[in-house]
Amino acid sequence: MKRILLLSLMFVVFVFSGLVSAQEISVVIDNKKVEFDVKPVIENGRTLVPFRKLFEELGLKVDWNESQRTASAYSEDSSATVKIGGKYAYVNGRIVELDILPKIVSSRTLVPLRFISEAFGSNVTWDNEKRIVNIKTGEKPVSQADELPIVGSYEKLVSLLEYSEKYAGSYGGIREAMPSTGVMDNAAEAESKSQSADYSSTNLQVEGVDESDIVKTDGSYIYEYRKGSVSIVRALAGKLSLAAEIKLDDTYASNELYLYKDKLIVIGSSADVRIMEGDAKSSIWPGPATSVKIKLYDISDKTSPKLARDIQIDGSYVASRVTGGSLYIVASKNIHTILKGERDDMIPSAYDSAAGGTVKVPYEQIRYFPDSPDANYLVTAGIDLDDMAKKANISAYLGSGQNIYCSRENLYVAATRFTYDYEAKIDERETYYPVYKVNTEAYKFALGNAKLEYVAKGSVPGTVLNQFSMDEYNGFFRIATTSGEAWRTYENTSKNNIYVLDSSMKTVGRLEGLAPTERIYSARFMGDRAYMVTFRQVDPFYAVDMSSPESPKVLGYLKIPGFSDYLHPYDENHIIGFGKETEMTKNGLVTKGMKIGLIDVSDVANPVEKYKVIIGDSGTYSELLDNHKALLFSKEKSLMALPVTVMSKSSDGVVRFAYQGAYAYTLDMQKGFSLRGRATHLSQEDYAKAGDYWYESDKNIRRIIYIGDYVYTISNSQIKSHDIADLSVIDSISFENK
Repeated sequence: MKRILLLSLMFVVFVFSGLVSAQEISVVIDNKKVEFDVKPVIENGRTLVPFRKLFEELGLKVDWNESQRTASAYSEDSSATVKIGGKYAYVNGRIVELDILPKIVSSRTLVPLRFISEAFGSNVTWDNEKRIVNIKTGEKPVSQADELPIVGSYEKLVSLLEYSEKYAGSYGGIREAMPSTGVMDNAAEAESKSQSADYSSTNLQVEGVDESDIVKTDGSYIYEYRKGSVSIVRALAGKLSLAAEIKLDDTYASNELYLYKDKLIVIGSSADVRIMEGDAKSSIWPGPATSVKIKLYDISDKTSPKLARDIQIDGSYVASRVTGGSLYIVASKNIHTILKGERDDMIPSAYDSAAGGTVKVPYEQIRYFPDSPDANYLVTAGIDLDDMAKKANISAYLGSGQNIYCSRENLYVAATRFTYDYEAKIDERETYYPVYKVNTEAYKFALGNAKLEYVAKGSVPGTVLNQFSMDEYNGFFRIATTSGEAWRTYENTSKNNIYVLDSSMKTVGRLEGLAPTERIYSARFMGDRAYMVTFRQVDPFYAVDMSSPESPKVLGYLKIPGFSDYLHPYDENHIIGFGKETEMTKNGLVTKGMKIGLIDVSDVANPVEKYKVIIGDSGTYSELLDNHKALLFSKEKSLMALPVTVMSKSSDGVVRFAYQGAYAYTLDMQKGFSLRGRATHLSQEDYAKAGDYWYESDKNIRRIIYIGDYVYTISNSQIKSHDIADLSVIDSISFENK
């Protein structure tokens, strides 16, 4: 028998009339009497029973967390946790208040009883004449309403965070979403829109859903964020002149921009360290006062931008989108267990100049995701960009997320979640500790009228790479994940999967077990197809039929050296992959230069790499490999450009820094890739001083855009205009960076 450190658990508050002797009480499960080593007791009219034997009879798994002093029971679809001396239990992901506190008697945990019918699908009755508690199993647990539960109070928040610590091991937070891309059809529409205006836009994931970036253009002006300021530069037929410069707060960091009609939106973040009292006790501490700052400028007069509105939201910046005339922000407020803070410090707040001051989100309006406790607030904000007097809509949820996907109708937040593995095999010689498996939970929010309304939650096995891995199509949510670990063996090794969820976030289709021992490096959903690149030693490129949501299936695959970090659609039968070339040597796998490859899926059962080009040698890098916004692509102009730092092998065999700048290509379906030109902001003196390596500099080109027949390369130090045919320099403007 397994050695289980079991402090028995009890559920369902059970009321008796009068005082009943503990020795008179019996517990019967499905007509079988349970013999306890510690007798049940009655306290304040409530029966408390030790549950080790009871849970064994019910076929439940139980674990004990000594550091948290919590006992938990699990079935395949239900769970419950209590804390010794705790006022609240955690039942099927929700906080439930107890009127009798769990306690330890003779090394057994005694807890009140009637929760069991709700948590584990049992019916509990009391036979007063015979003094018997009858438990009948086999019923389904009581379902909870779809509406998210409310935190409600500081005390409930503390209890939720204690259970969070049990599941996570320590309080966690939210990571910034990695930039990504999405649907081919939408991207193609976005390109068509920018072509009609004859200037480039940010490389978007979804047409009609704008994404923030460090550079924007309206076809006449270039707007660039540069180290504490935003420059507005007039770009007329390749000639450059400074129209205005907006100085920003010195505490601003990680700024990004939006253009909306005659408004310039600047989004940044700041962090102010709070000084706590020297005798502060260990408890919940709010941590640094991190906030997201949104400044909206009236730029109807480009030479004289005016601050029209100022908004500040508690937490760190995660992501944002602009669609339907509204700006949607996702932020996170982390709660640390270090020092004790004021109770009001535990709730998010927001300042909005349109609302006349700071407003806190009260506990009564904060909700949490059942089964997903995190020491973190997910804060959402909706801002109407057409009505500057209308105050922002702020909501807060106790939860977290790492990536987002946004369509014009819905926004999805994906969070990694560790759940109890009911099927895990435990070595009988070992002390039992809970075993967890990794899932991704996706929270769906409906967008409209500058509001985000929670709709539903879905859960799938594995983790997502980034927002490349998510998509919405014809009312279905599609998601690609990697489950397991590449270094493990047998059933625990890594595998790759695609899941399809309906509008209520219920899984309706799945394709599992692709490329064992590998992980996803990039994914792209394109209408009725999905494309996925996995990698360990070679680059398997999978084409997947998504036309039937209930039964996705592999259509074909291709194995080629290297891997792609980003996939960009050219048309319905061609995809461009950006990544690294690799080579297998006697010493193992070696990563070579940056690779750009065109994959032809005209014969979808037999994809082929039609053309490829390799830039530099090992160590060559482009921001595009981590951020799709760094790519300039126009099918109409046969133009593709990207920033790149090139490392090249010298005659002595040593790889050294060779170039930093923009590479621009012409892509022809008959001839492949041809370099039409390259541009740099480094001087000959800079190259001479660089030596073997080049570190990030204000002169590094980060973005390339086009307006008409001119290409503009942009760094922190300057903007240059170029002839679109060969990137020969036409004009430049320099900035002083302090």
